[in-house]
Amino acid sequence: MAKSSDFVIDSNTDIAYTTGETFVSVVTKYTRTVANSDYFYPATGEKVFNIPDLPSSTQEEITTERKYKLDSLKVTNSLGGTVKYTIEEQAQGSGIYIKVPNYKQTTSSSPYSIQIAYNTHDFVTKVVNYTTLQAPALPKDVIFEQTDTATNTQTSFNYGLNIIVDDKIAPLAKVYPSQFTQSTKNGKTTYSFAQENRIGNSPYMEFGTSVTYKFALTYTTPKTDTLVPESLTNVFKSLSTNIFEISVYFTNVSPTPSNIYKDDEGNIIASFEVPANTIGTITLEGYIVTNQDAYQAGSAPVNMDWTSYKEAISKASYLKNYLTPTKYWQSNDTNIKGEAEKLMADKTTVLDIIKADYAYIGEKLTYDDNKANSENERIGAKAALEGGASVCMEYADLMIALLRAQGIPARAALGYANITETQEAQVRHQWVQVWIPDYGWYSVDPTLESNNMRLGQSIDRVLWEVFNGDTLSNIKVFSADNIDVLTTDGYNLNIYGVSDTDIDFTKLKTYVDIVPNKGYESTEDIPSASKYGFGQWLNTFLKTTTIGKAVIITGPVIILVLVVSVIVAVTKNTVRRMKRKKLNNTPIQQ
Repeated sequence: MAKSSDFVIDSNTDIAYTTGETFVSVVTKYTRTVANSDYFYPATGEKVFNIPDLPSSTQEEITTERKYKLDSLKVTNSLGGTVKYTIEEQAQGSGIYIKVPNYKQTTSSSPYSIQIAYNTHDFVTKVVNYTTLQAPALPKDVIFEQTDTATNTQTSFNYGLNIIVDDKIAPLAKVYPSQFTQSTKNGKTTYSFAQENRIGNSPYMEFGTSVTYKFALTYTTPKTDTLVPESLTNVFKSLSTNIFEISVYFTNVSPTPSNIYKDDEGNIIASFEVPANTIGTITLEGYIVTNQDAYQAGSAPVNMDWTSYKEAISKASYLKNYLTPTKYWQSNDTNIKGEAEKLMADKTTVLDIIKADYAYIGEKLTYDDNKANSENERIGAKAALEGGASVCMEYADLMIALLRAQGIPARAALGYANITETQEAQVRHQWVQVWIPDYGWYSVDPTLESNNMRLGQSIDRVLWEVFNGDTLSNIKVFSADNIDVLTTDGYNLNIYGVSDTDIDFTKLKTYVDIVPNKGYESTEDIPSASKYGFGQWLNTFLKTTTIGKAVIITGPVIILVLVVSVIVAVTKNTVRRMKRKKLNNTPIQQ
């Protein structure tokens, strides 16, 4: 029979959120109980509490947030009275120590209690009605029971966690870990997470099934050609229509596109013809609505058994392009194939394999903020496999190569993540899409290194384009200087969350409305690029190449010369015929 504890120490934390706020209130109640009356705790020593920093924050952000926490800090005893304490700030990232001297002796009849309370922005992210809440994980070396060999006493430790929300919050969409209990009382819902499930796992909750983002894209078109005042700029890469969680509406598109079409990946591309002998501007403004399903316990739409998955993929010939190696996705590399095979071992579902790849990449690569904020040369999956400092591009490239080596169709997605309500220029983010039968393209973001893997629907980001090749964007400028120059110079995008309360989406333009002269009624009517064929190519060739523009310039002159030549030739021929006729009609003198 196991020995019962002589002492019990409870550290129960409540993280409470009020809808609409940008902070949470954190209350930790520390209680020390003597279960064995043969013992007591003396009124000596101290209890040290740690208020953590958010690891991903900058030094300036940590300094500002620490002040906010300390300004709201309260330390009280079991009766609500104030307790003396000292503050010891640790190195950036290690948090703050709150040291509380033991203020009284603890006996079986007199428990000891301290309550520490503070506010923080660290555990909440809010974009209009979409809210994410999180809590710190328990360390992997956490102790639940401890024996003191000197006194032969045993102490048990309990770490409770409750996340509390009000009834005005949006519907629950995601929760991690999936093991939790839920109770509602007096308009408050409490989600409780057991300590065993928090070891190395940060509880995470998403509330909200829809977010509306406002975007303003401007592209300053370069002055490329001075000879002919026109060039074709194929500049706007809109959102992928094959991702059903996204809808796009336009309030302003200037100038009107000359054409719109779909590429092989289902992306919608608009072509703009702008003057080439002067600097111009292309503007697109509107709204993007992202959606995700409400939380359903036990739902796993991609958890398909591996045998059935392989069979379904083998029958879909159009997926072969997503299984082949490329310049940056070297799925045929010996080392990549070897790791891919090891990660597949003993896995019975496609989701098991995806998660194994995800975890492996998180351990292999280390995200580097400095690299992310600099000019980052793309190195590809083979080089990324060597490990080291990486950004989202390396995470995505390596995962795509592993997936393809395993026989799982995959491609890359580019967009914008971590969007807030602030109007600011965004940095592009790259992740992965995996093909799942009867579902479609399933998003996987391996850059987020945690046990709470980012899989499936996500409304905290906007997908801007997807690709299955070596280029990172479809933004192109065509000119006589170079017919196919990829550039993002002059390209600026602001995207931020807004309330959709006053937006009448029925009065806004959709893709088909921005080219009204084409007669398209829905996105299904928009033709693929291949259907433009020779006509599209000829238009680009004539307007954006030296030879083509020479034809445009000299064409009228040549035509005029030809016309004049024809007229002269006809005139000469007519004169000759008239002379012959006159000569034939002249009587001969005998």
